[in-house]
Amino acid sequence: MSTPEPEIRIPRQRKFIKQPDFKARDAKLAELNANLKKLEVDLSAVNKEIEKAVTPPKLIEQRKQLLNELNTVKREQSDIKNKRNQLSEQMKAVDAIMKKKIGEINAVTSKNNFKNANEIEKRIEYLDDLIGRGDLRIVEERKFVKEISSLRKLKKDFASIEQEQKSIDADKAKIAELKKTQSGFNNREAQAKFEEVTKKLDEISAKNKDVQDKRDTLYNKRRALYKQKDEIYTEIKAIRADFDKQFAKFKSDMDAERKRREEEEKAYRLSIKKKQLTEDIEIIRESSKNPAFAQQIANIETLLVHFDPTYVKTEKPFLPQSNGINHVRAARTVAMPASAVIIKKEQESFFSGSNSKKGKKSKGKKGGKFALEPTLISLLSELAISLPTSQADTENTVAELKKQLNDYKAKQTEQTQANVAKGEEEIKKLEEQIESLESEIEEELAKEKAKRASEHGSHKNKEKKEEEDDEEKEETN
Repeated sequence: MSTPEPEIRIPRQRKFIKQPDFKARDAKLAELNANLKKLEVDLSAVNKEIEKAVTPPKLIEQRKQLLNELNTVKREQSDIKNKRNQLSEQMKAVDAIMKKKIGEINAVTSKNNFKNANEIEKRIEYLDDLIGRGDLRIVEERKFVKEISSLRKLKKDFASIEQEQKSIDADKAKIAELKKTQSGFNNREAQAKFEEVTKKLDEISAKNKDVQDKRDTLYNKRRALYKQKDEIYTEIKAIRADFDKQFAKFKSDMDAERKRREEEEKAYRLSIKKKQLTEDIEIIRESSKNPAFAQQIANIETLLVHFDPTYVKTEKPFLPQSNGINHVRAARTVAMPASAVIIKKEQESFFSGSNSKKGKKSKGKKGGKFALEPTLISLLSELAISLPTSQADTENTVAELKKQLNDYKAKQTEQTQANVAKGEEEIKKLEEQIESLESEIEEELAKEKAKRASEHGSHKNKEKKEEEDDEEKEETN
């Protein structure tokens, strides 16, 4: 399955958010505090004038005594009222219980025609007499026996009803007693005393009218000053609340911007990772199509051409190119034979035959040491082929190379299929990772979209609230 190229959204630049003006707030508060100090001076002057406008001590003492008497009368009235209320509550409670008992009695007596247990007993005796005569049919006799059983049970119920009726009578007597006790708590005397004390206080107030008028004027002036103070305090509180609101919004916007940046950066990182995984899938898909052991076969044939000039290479296989996947080649220590000599040739073919044609002179001295190029040694070591120590050993080397070549070719198809299967398995895992990344990306984008919608809605609500506040202020004015 071909994975589409992921869309990479680069995070936007950081949004500038203006901080509330501390200096403007402090300037307004300083002006209001100065006005408060002026009001404090005016209040101090008014309080001193109030202290000078005093009532004569004699009138004050009389008024004090009368106020004490008035408070005593009020307490008496309150006690009487509380006692009457308590008795009323008791009567209500007893009445509720009595009504409940009456209801229970009515529920039992309403189902039959008997008024008391004596009537039931007479009916039982009558039925017993009928049965005792012996001239009833069996059906009638059974019916009367059943009725007698029911009447005896009902008689027991009526016995309890009689006890309940006695309890009801006792409740009625208790209510009558409580009403009598309540009527004993009369408020007339206390009310008369209250009116008498109030009249005397009014007389003292009339005598002290001029002083009181002056004090009232001063009190009104002081109340006006207190009102101005309250207004200033309210304004100070509003300024601080408004600034706190702005600062809270500033912090909220900063947090929202930080979270937005984090979400966008996370989505960006996830998109980059998704792109890398997509590229890895393409690399694995292409490399898994290459024949297995292609490089090993190419190296063996290169060595065979060098050691056996008569060997003809097969059709050149496709060799995998270097890709982004890390393939670590196992390190192997090469043990050089004591007689091997490393030589360096200039301007010669990298892999060339070592045997010269007949009739030509050999460049090497007869009886010299056997020499191998470093590249040949490296290739033989990679293939785990013993290094030849002389020209005679090359035949063994060629035989080992051909054996390995045949082994690789024999296993090539099977290994290629295994590589393809392994590649598909790796691709499947990577595609699962991509699906998971896509879900995370969609989730981050959804969060960002929801946040923008929420911010837009909050902004609309704020505008609506401000419009309503403005309308309310206009109506008030």
